[in-house]
Amino acid sequence: MKAFVIDDRERVDGRPKVYFEERPMPILKNERSVLVKVKAAGICGSDIHIFEGRHGMCIGLKIVPGHEFTGEVVEVGSAVTKFKAGDRVVHEPTSSCGECYACRVGQENVCTNLTVSGCGSDGGWQEYVVYDEKQWHHIPDWVSYVQAALIEPYTIAAQACSRAELFPGDVVLIHGAGPIGLMTGQTAKSFGATVIMSEIMEGRINLAREMGMDYVINPKETNLVKEVMKITNGEGPNVVIDCAGIPNASQQAGEILSPAGRYVVVASGPVHIDGDLVRLKALRVLGSRQQKEQFEPVISKLPIYVKDIDRIISSIYPFEMSKEAFAFASERHPETGKIVVKFD
Repeated sequence: MKAFVIDDRERVDGRPKVYFEERPMPILKNERSVLVKVKAAGICGSDIHIFEGRHGMCIGLKIVPGHEFTGEVVEVGSAVTKFKAGDRVVHEPTSSCGECYACRVGQENVCTNLTVSGCGSDGGWQEYVVYDEKQWHHIPDWVSYVQAALIEPYTIAAQACSRAELFPGDVVLIHGAGPIGLMTGQTAKSFGATVIMSEIMEGRINLAREMGMDYVINPKETNLVKEVMKITNGEGPNVVIDCAGIPNASQQAGEILSPAGRYVVVASGPVHIDGDLVRLKALRVLGSRQQKEQFEPVISKLPIYVKDIDRIISSIYPFEMSKEAFAFASERHPETGKIVVKFD
């Protein structure tokens, strides 16, 4: 079978060498294993960092990338009861140790020994994969494999909203209308929240409006703070979620959040927030990493999300053009949404 490899043991023009290689067909590892033929895979920001040689966990390694992927079950181990050959599935890429402090308190998504498919270990950018039964979930027949490749990033959005502990009627300000920001906005609206989206790129502004965000503000053209305070009648948003890594987002959040507000960090970046404001308003500053038990809730909400998934996907490449797909993603065009590779 073919596998797409990013090999940081050797660099070309400052980046890891990328190529296809022939590999033997994987076999079941144990009685709980599931063999799957990969059908589609999405490119995430972390995949781009691996492609560029900038992901700390993958420097110096040869790796098959990919953690957002779907496929068809080919074979199952003798103890597997949840799946059978022919089932359509999506992959859950994280696996925890179950023993560290985070695991003991029910936060396996930040396990000290967390492993992520395609990040430090081989992922889904190959024709067949084998993973434990617990790392697969059924997908409905009416969703295409390409569309289902976005389920995993939707779980990231769901985790952010879960960390925010959204209430119906909350007003949420989201920085960044990239794929994760848009998915977070959709998820927040499904909780009954009012969503204000902050974005400077015209194409993404238009997409946010098409997807029904309640307010979309370009902070280069409009005073964001004044507009948000006007929308909230001077109270301020109840939640601010940074999906863009805005340098001053945390400082601004401390100033405009309502009392008892929550600031959720999704994108990488420094956090600078006034401690007095945190104390006086009883604000909560929360990090959101990976996901915890979000796959089934997201899959149950696919009827809500699916109408906009095709809008979020901006490019579909065949598996044979994986190098070109990664190169295009690495160019970071402002109009680019989600890029998905189709294996058939």
